[in-house]
Amino acid sequence: MALLIKNRRIRYARSGDFHIAYETRGVGATDVILILPTLAALEMLTEPPANRLNFDQFARLISFDRRGTGLSDPVIEAPTLEEQMADIVAVLDAAHSDRVAVYSEADGAMMAAMFAATHPDRVSHLILLHGCARLSSAPGYDFTWSEEERQALFVEPMLASWGTGDFGEVLAPVMAATDPDFEDWWARWQRLSGSPGGIRPIMELAGRMDVRCVLPQIQAPTLVLDRPAATGMNSRHADYLAEHIPGAIRRDLPGRDAISFGDGHEALIEAMQEFISGVAPSKTPQRALSTVLFTDIVESTQHAAELGDSRWRVKLEEHDALTRKLVASHGGKAIKSTGDGFLATFDGPARGIRCAAELIEAIRPSGLELRAGLHTGEIELIGEDVAGMAVHIGARIGALGGPGEVLTSSTVRDLVVGSGIEFEPRGQVELKGVPGSWSVHAAVGVG
Repeated sequence: MALLIKNRRIRYARSGDFHIAYETRGVGATDVILILPTLAALEMLTEPPANRLNFDQFARLISFDRRGTGLSDPVIEAPTLEEQMADIVAVLDAAHSDRVAVYSEADGAMMAAMFAATHPDRVSHLILLHGCARLSSAPGYDFTWSEEERQALFVEPMLASWGTGDFGEVLAPVMAATDPDFEDWWARWQRLSGSPGGIRPIMELAGRMDVRCVLPQIQAPTLVLDRPAATGMNSRHADYLAEHIPGAIRRDLPGRDAISFGDGHEALIEAMQEFISGVAPSKTPQRALSTVLFTDIVESTQHAAELGDSRWRVKLEEHDALTRKLVASHGGKAIKSTGDGFLATFDGPARGIRCAAELIEAIRPSGLELRAGLHTGEIELIGEDVAGMAVHIGARIGALGGPGEVLTSSTVRDLVVGSGIEFEPRGQVELKGVPGSWSVHAAVGVG
């Protein structure tokens, strides 16, 4: 019979218009946030066998149901990485946690990696089990299923047997063979995670996500864990993460169950506790992954000549005030005026694109036309200012645009998958002062 923890206090954090269910347990000096994979339910984490994942014995554990799953609000469209990052921030703020060790597994590792790179000030350590940079194959990442194979061999079979417990023995053969209640438990785990129709778009979007470009920007001490004997797990994913996250430690664990709380769970907990207590947290970060937005007034010199210095100065002040207002409304940071344009940063590329598109429309009645350029990359934090190659790239891309255009790098395009934003390719270009050739795209469907 399942042993339940009484007096649980599951709360809800507000993330935009969505409610995200979360819970805190334990009283350790360190905060650990558990980013569950798509298939997971907060409601069952305190029941055997999931209660083996008792990180709260050495830390305060923060766990939550991802948007569209479990006890959190349902969604019509699958949430993007950017939206899920906002949910993590909302949960941490609600739990009054400034800095955490992040633990995640399976497809949840993509969100964890993106969050660690984008919010280095809030991540002390990063621990990934069976993580991946993407789920389907791509050039340079050809050791896993194609998206067609993943759909046929994993997604469709799992959804076809959803809620029956039939798929549990595939991912957890040891628990299935030794625990007579496991099949029933697994069936409830699926049902409480969500319905087949609700989970399908989330699983399909996960197959298109790709966070390879953000791995080199992760600053937190990182532990990449893998159970080589686990059924259905490809250790090449862990190898890739360890090779591309600076300073990452790669460690193999015993066990044949892919599920974290299966056989070998004791070794997982020991490795995690040792890593968190034995590795000094990174210093105050001077770098971060960010989306850089540059806007530029088209034909500004001509406008200045026609209006005269005084009227042009007033026009620029109105432009700057509107820019700061819209940047703030999209969750960005207005860095500085560039004279006839503006520099702003965002922790999510879709927010930056939508802000640029809205700004272009909002400024048009004043008789001005803007162009905008965006790039996502590592920036240097210099007081209230920013610098680095990503800033130069954003500026160079913005300068290529025509009136009313929002141009982006391919990095931005790849990171907003699932956002509904559409792009038109504008070809390969050489950017002055920037090595290599760059693929530029125009954001044309900004909803």
